[in-house]
Amino acid sequence: MGYDWPLVGRERELGVARRALADAEVCGLLLTGRAGAGKTRLAKALLAELEAGGARTHWVRAMSSASTIPFGAFAHLLPGSAHGTADRAHRLNQVAAHLTSGAEGRRLVLCVDDAHLLDDLSATLVHQLAATAAAFVIVLAPHGVSVPDPVFAMWKDRVAERLDIGELTRDETRELITAALGGRLDDGAEHRLWHLTLGNPLFLRELVQGGLDSGSLSAEDGVWRWSGALRATPRLVELIEIRTDRVDADERRLLELLAFGESLGSEPLLRLGAGRVLASMEQAGLVVSERTGRRLDVRLAHPLYAEVIRRRTSPLRQRDTYRILAQTLDMTGARRAEDKPRLVRWRLAAGLPTDPQLVRAAAETLLRKDFPQAEQLAAEAVRLGGGFAAKFLLAQVRIAGGRHADADALLAELAGETVSDVQHARVAATRARNLALGLGRFERAEAVLDTAETAVSSGTDELATARAAMRAAAGATRSALDLLGPVLDRNRRGDPLRLAALVVAAGALAESGRVEACLGVVEEGLAIASRISDADVPGAQARLDHARIVALCGAGRVEEAEDLAGDGYRDAIRDRWGPALAGAAASLGTVALAYGNLRGAIRWLREALAAEAHDQPHAFRPAVVAALARATAMTGQAADAPSVPGPLGTWTQAWVAAARGELTRAAELAASAAASAAAEGRLAIAAEMAHDVVRFGGEAPSVDLEGRLPSLYAEHARASDPAALDDVATAFADVGARLLAAEAAASAGRAYRAEGKLGSAATSAQRARTWLESCEDAATPALALLETPLDLTVRELEIARLVATGLTSRAVADRLVVSVRTVDNVLHGVYAKLGISGRRELASVVGRPEVGSSPADAP
Repeated sequence: MGYDWPLVGRERELGVARRALADAEVCGLLLTGRAGAGKTRLAKALLAELEAGGARTHWVRAMSSASTIPFGAFAHLLPGSAHGTADRAHRLNQVAAHLTSGAEGRRLVLCVDDAHLLDDLSATLVHQLAATAAAFVIVLAPHGVSVPDPVFAMWKDRVAERLDIGELTRDETRELITAALGGRLDDGAEHRLWHLTLGNPLFLRELVQGGLDSGSLSAEDGVWRWSGALRATPRLVELIEIRTDRVDADERRLLELLAFGESLGSEPLLRLGAGRVLASMEQAGLVVSERTGRRLDVRLAHPLYAEVIRRRTSPLRQRDTYRILAQTLDMTGARRAEDKPRLVRWRLAAGLPTDPQLVRAAAETLLRKDFPQAEQLAAEAVRLGGGFAAKFLLAQVRIAGGRHADADALLAELAGETVSDVQHARVAATRARNLALGLGRFERAEAVLDTAETAVSSGTDELATARAAMRAAAGATRSALDLLGPVLDRNRRGDPLRLAALVVAAGALAESGRVEACLGVVEEGLAIASRISDADVPGAQARLDHARIVALCGAGRVEEAEDLAGDGYRDAIRDRWGPALAGAAASLGTVALAYGNLRGAIRWLREALAAEAHDQPHAFRPAVVAALARATAMTGQAADAPSVPGPLGTWTQAWVAAARGELTRAAELAASAAASAAAEGRLAIAAEMAHDVVRFGGEAPSVDLEGRLPSLYAEHARASDPAALDDVATAFADVGARLLAAEAAASAGRAYRAEGKLGSAATSAQRARTWLESCEDAATPALALLETPLDLTVRELEIARLVATGLTSRAVADRLVVSVRTVDNVLHGVYAKLGISGRRELASVVGRPEVGSSPADAP
């Protein structure tokens, strides 16, 4: 990737500059901004435009090494005789005349970079050329530095206009990354890049280049993803070092304290004697101060300064810096909530004695805010002798980090160290959930619970909750709720046990279609989760949020679900916690699929499965895998169905069959999946499966479930005339199900055409196409009705489409489980109805064959 990135987010600045260039009263432009903000890039774009318009342009760069040489910056543009003239005024006029005569009548434009380093004569020349309108001068200077008086006078005397170049906004930063990479960067990486660069284009470019060079940044499924740490290029390190190395010993110590301590209150810094250098460092642009409540905080001016300073600090000096930070915070008192985990981390890094219980408490506090740090602290608490509580926390952290085998080994070891029934039950329940939901070993998990139930007299509710979680994950929704009812009745306090039960109940209620009950459970669960540590029930909020989104989508409240899912995703990106990120992405995928935005659904569902360090939450992971396969099939891509157990797997196979044109088989599979899901109590899913039978052209089985969306499914199944289908389409659109609305409208259009009502047919078809504008890539079987011939029956159309893809009669017969004679007889009837002679003409009438296939020659 080259260093000349696209010019993005500078429309306002370009507009100001162009107006100045067009104004006869303005003869110069002073561009100022922080290092890396993009002054040079903007100036080069302006010069390129001017040169293309016929102007004579020169680029002049001042350097400190030439700042004592008269006309040092202009040496490359001057004739040799200009250097030997003694009289300064004569030399000045001679140089000016040489530059203007060289323009040969064209407009002369000079661009002077790093104008603060100009020698006196060069600065005077710049001013003279602008003041006499002999040239238009673009001057670049860093923000906060002094420029030579003649240059300053240009702006003061209004010969030139000043234009401050600021950092890019977050949206502009995202746009620039997309333009530079030629594709979208995943949101987690975008979030990290934004908070490291704060919109500085130079820093952004160097970090992206470093990711490309190291291979950490790579494209996957059309999305650029970042794996591993963000590394600055050597060039960026050098640029930052130039700024941070020009300091004395006291200033260096202040920079190190802020690099390792992050934001610090001014009070401890003043106690350390940093008051003398704080003002000068802030004036130099290396630190900034900001008021937070009643406290005045100080931090480094840019996050990347901290990265570079930490990298260049020796381990011994790092240890000493942490010692100073810890002792200072001890003296001033760790009064804020965030101060306590910071103090623990600093004491450990300094090698100071630290209570393992404090270390464990710090790990619990950081679990959602900084997961890698929480894992390190949990392991440290175990190493320091934190006992059962520390080991149990480490096991939970490993589960939340996706290290299920390591967690199982630790829990097996911990089972032999329990000293009470409560501890024994807690370890057994956690291990069983990890075995089943993390490792897929359901039988072993059941055995662990069976053994524990015979060994304890208390704590059985925790074991029952774990068993219910396993039942729910296996699809046995009714059985899970039956187990949870008594547990919730016996445990009314808002404690971790009740929260764990509510989490399982929320998911089960969502799948059963009991929307209001689910929302009530979610509300109570979130209230409890806000009061207790994330370590007590890891991932509780993510699972509750996802259950709520699923319930709302199933009830046709898609817009409400979308708002909640968006809020959850923004929070998850900020927290960078795997379980929350996986759950939030899955929720957004669920919403997109409910709308019919298949491209968006595929993107979000893939992100849910690829979320870094997520805990593979099998409570909804199979549903995500199945939903991704269905969304892909709805785009017409007949990929192999993933291995998903139970009705979800059968449902997925139905959509894969539909994408291959096997609508009869698709309808049979969807009906079978609906019956199985209903038997398990998953009535919301069963209703959707039954409706898909209608979408495949079959007769839907009955599913007894109340609610707006299930009632629309039933209305669609009963609709027997085009007017009723149009009404159903409108109703689907009203609840946000735009793909379903388009399909119903397409069916209405076909029915109107069959009745000879071509005007009504055109109206319905147009409605369908309007809704499809927000359903990118949709290619479901029902949508094909917009273009297909009226004369064909569903069976004739199915066989015709399969043959049009290049399949032989034998292959079609095998797929549809009919005889070859039946296929050939149907084909002859199709040819007669359509007035065509054979297979070669079939594709142009009923659909285009897939890439790489060709119709067979046989009749």
